[in-house]
Formats: sequence, structure tokens, C-alpha cells
Amino acid sequence: IYASLGISAVMTVLARRFAVPKALGGMTGEPYSDSRLNGVFAGLCRKMGVLNVELREAKVGNAFSIALSERRLVAVSPSLIQSLSMEETEAVLAHELSHLKNRDSIAKGLARFARFAFLFDPSIRLVEAAVHRERELLADRSSVRVTRKPLALASALIKVHSGPASSLCRIGAGLFIGGKNSGLLSLYPDLQQRIELLLKLAHTMRVAAEVPA
Repeated sequence: IYASLGISAVMTVLARRFAVPKALGGMTGEPYSDSRLNGVFAGLCRKMGVLNVELREAKVGNAFSIALSERRLVAVSPSLIQSLSMEETEAVLAHELSHLKNRDSIAKGLARFARFAFLFDPSIRLVEAAVHRERELLADRSSVRVTRKPLALASALIKVHSGPASSLCRIGAGLFIGGKNSGLLSLYPDLQQRIELLLKLAHTMRVAAEVPA
């Protein structure tokens, strides 16, 4: 057990020091020049208390966020931006910033560390997938708390799932805002589950708004 933990720790440190930065360089492009988009992003950062975050074009996948040492970054593909309304874009950006605010990279990293340490224990793979799915649902709820626009996020997720499937090496598995896989080993919640959660939040918010009247 100690040997497995030691090897996994070394692999994790080496990956974060060398492999992840190198992969990140190939996954992201230039910062966005759209002043309106940058204004929305800056406003969300201030509102959520997540500062010093870069907004860049994503060369791979749809949208993702990552915290690496002192660098924090949100990337969204230009094609996804073009397909979304500004409200949907705001919801997606808030979702990704929520991952940074909630320190999801730590939770996901620990789950992956456990899988590497106990490579031949199939139950750990189930735990890792469950952790990923729960953090995605948490980011959905956090996004709604900030934007108050659950239907915009639901619409954005449907558009994400309607697009081409995102592929990435295992070092970035589970990084994007959505994937088309499902089941106990999937790193992403089922789309229907996510939409139903957002519809319930929309109903709750509508009822709460009607109570004073």
C-alpha cells in the first residue's frame, strides 16, 4: 500500500509539473478580444470572488477551467461562444468559475490519485466517477446561484451535448463542461438528470419570487 501511494504521489507531482502545463499550452489559444464577453467574465469574477483568472479560447473541447499552481484559467471554444446567447454564455462561464471557487480540481485530483494508488481495485474507479459527477452538479447549482438563470444553463448544456463529442488524453479526462457518456463509470452526470435539476431550481426560484406578491 505504501509503495502504491508513493508511486502515485510521484506520478501526480510529475504530471502537474510537466505533463499538464504542456498539454494546457496545446489546448488553449489567445485571450478573447470581445469587450462585451470580457466584461461579463470580469463581472462574474468580481461577484464570485474568483480573481486573477484568464479567459482564453479553447482549441480542444467545448469549455473547461483549470487551476495549476498560481495560474487559473477558463477556456471556451469560439464555436461554442457563437452558438450560445449571451445569457447562456454567462451561465457557462459561471459554471467554470464555480469549479475554481469550489476547488474542484483538488477533489477530482484526490479521486484520481486514489485510483492510481489502488489500480486493481474496481470500486475506486466507481468512486472517482461519482466524485466527478457530483462536482459537475455542484458547479451547475453554483452557477445558478450567481446568475439566477437556470434555464439558460439548461439550454447551453443541451447545445453542448448536441455538438461533436470532445476527446482528450486521459490526463484531461472529465475536464469539459459536458460529455456524452453515461453510467456508473461516466465522469459526467446524465444530461437528463442535469436538466431536471435545473428545471426544479427554476421552479423553486419562480415560486420564491411569487411569495411576496
